[in-house]
Amino acid sequence: MRNAWLIMAHNEFDVLRLLLGKLDSPDNDFYLHFDRKVKTLPALEPLQHGRLFVLEDRIDGRWGDISLVKIELLLMETALKNGPYTHYHVLSGVHLPLRPVEELIRFYDSHPDETVLRFWERNDGEADFKMRRFHFPIRDFKSSNRVRRTACQLAWRASLRVQKTLGIRHLRHGVFYKADQWLSLTEQACRYLVDNKKRILKKYKWSFCPDEFFAPSELMTHAEAGACFHYPQLLYAEFGVDSPRTFPLEAYEGLKETGCLWARKFTGRKIQ
Repeated sequence: MRNAWLIMAHNEFDVLRLLLGKLDSPDNDFYLHFDRKVKTLPALEPLQHGRLFVLEDRIDGRWGDISLVKIELLLMETALKNGPYTHYHVLSGVHLPLRPVEELIRFYDSHPDETVLRFWERNDGEADFKMRRFHFPIRDFKSSNRVRRTACQLAWRASLRVQKTLGIRHLRHGVFYKADQWLSLTEQACRYLVDNKKRILKKYKWSFCPDEFFAPSELMTHAEAGACFHYPQLLYAEFGVDSPRTFPLEAYEGLKETGCLWARKFTGRKIQ
């Protein structure tokens, strides 16, 4: 069976080229979404074995915002049209595999009826804050424009204070699960999420970082989405205060010793 690799890219295109080269295989199709903020799309070498589909419909993705969920669902929806696939793998353009592609495929093929993901430890306080409060506005939460970023964060904090004072909640019912947004969906799970796209986007619209919650929560609470397999060594990442550490490409060979299948996030630039 073939595999679909759903890649979200917005920078570090040298890393993206390396990623595509390492995964290129006759059994792999690639679906690539470039963020709408990318003014000039990078030149990519033709693949020797797999097929590459670059999405024409491009979304402006923002950290912490529902727009990232929209991008994932758009990639899934596009790939389903050319399926079926054994798995639909959601990746960023700054991922790199720590195992040969043949070994990766054997691993995923050993879980044909399971979505493979890495759950985070349950934290009801975090879920309550991120899922059950209304978070707006957050599109400019990490804007490079200092004025917009400051205004956004001030307004966001003010809205949370009002909600706390008045006891405002939404999504009061239900259980939420957190996992890396980088997961490998079965055909069944991918189709379930796409078929419920309208409901999902409405449900998680005002959440904070919904990309970390929507897929695991939906899959774990709806039996018709199929089974999940938690694999702790799926991804190697080192987290700082609010974002993962960036690794130079020179660190790549050493990270293979971690025993993980993947690592992120990489940069082709020199790190001082």
